[in-house]
Amino acid sequence: MIHVTVGVSRGDFTGYTNDAIQRAIEAAAARGGGTVEIAAGVYTLYNSITLRPNVRLVGSGPDTVLRKCDGAASEFAVDADYGQTKVTVKDPSGFRAGMGVVVKDDRSGGWLDTYAVITLVQGNTLHLDRMLVMDYDGDRGGMIFNSFPLVAGWDVDGVVIEGLCVEGNRENNLPINGCIGGGYYLHRARKCRIADCILRDFAGDGISFQITQDIVVEKCEISGVSGLGLHPGTGSARPVIRQCRSHHNDGDGFFLCWRAQEGRFEDNEFTDNGRHGISIGHKDTDNIFTGNIVRGNGSHGIYFRDEKPSNAGSRNTFRENVVEDNTGCGICIEGHTTDLLFEENVIRDTRAGDARTQKVGVRAGEHTARIRLLRNRIENHPQADIEGQVEKEA
Repeated sequence: MIHVTVGVSRGDFTGYTNDAIQRAIEAAAARGGGTVEIAAGVYTLYNSITLRPNVRLVGSGPDTVLRKCDGAASEFAVDADYGQTKVTVKDPSGFRAGMGVVVKDDRSGGWLDTYAVITLVQGNTLHLDRMLVMDYDGDRGGMIFNSFPLVAGWDVDGVVIEGLCVEGNRENNLPINGCIGGGYYLHRARKCRIADCILRDFAGDGISFQITQDIVVEKCEISGVSGLGLHPGTGSARPVIRQCRSHHNDGDGFFLCWRAQEGRFEDNEFTDNGRHGISIGHKDTDNIFTGNIVRGNGSHGIYFRDEKPSNAGSRNTFRENVVEDNTGCGICIEGHTTDLLFEENVIRDTRAGDARTQKVGVRAGEHTARIRLLRNRIENHPQADIEGQVEKEA
């Protein structure tokens, strides 16, 4: 295992863009892994910093700033079809070889947007490093734009990301959807760790990991993103998220996507987000939430999405959390959700009179079952502390 350094003007690899950092990562990967240390400075990203197995990427904390470049965008001149490796655009200005891009139209989204890298700009044709995953129609909002996961790993084991500050330059970029990207993004990854990192003002989700096992995220701060703060999903098993802060994001502070299971979420703060503090849904089962603060969010503090019996976010446990001053319910349980335990939590609105926006403490929908409330403190809700059928012990 080797140790290499990157700096704007000093280091084993020098430069002020993602190219210098990527060259260092490839050098470490060629030796079986190691540490890539990025010195303090501001580095401009035109494409993803792509991690390799067993590489540790470490910065100098807030002084190592990775900043997304200003985005370029264009409508199609010709429809972009499934299997093509090129897009013909109306305006190629701003695009360059080596730049990460997203191709989409109004019908795509999720896994049906294409993320690719430009290999060649030839007139108004942009050549890509991979095939498009569907037909994109120029008459239905088809476009290509410069966006990408900023620090990412695909098919990696043993990756560590530490001590970085990533700035998304949101006001000058279009958003990437959270399935294929995020400020920090892992896909088909195992036993990786993201720690002591900052992400702010990204057009998309903050930290997203999909189809993963045993991912640890700790002591990170996510703020000002246009999407979801934290987004584990698509069959992510045994995630651990602890001592993180996700706040002032446009969407949910914490969104468990499809089949995030057997996770532990401890001592986090999900505050002042535009939608729910925590959202749980499709087969998100057998998770434990302990010691979290869920406060001041624009919708419910903790929200269980409306799912049929086979897909509900059942068998989850909440202990010693504080859920207060949200909008709507402290905890709202919809769909056919069953077998939840809430033990020794504080669920309240701390304000007086008309200032109270957390109208209901716990609401259990008509199709829920076996919702157990043990020794919780639920108080000061103007509509009701508890609505629906629950099993309650003082």
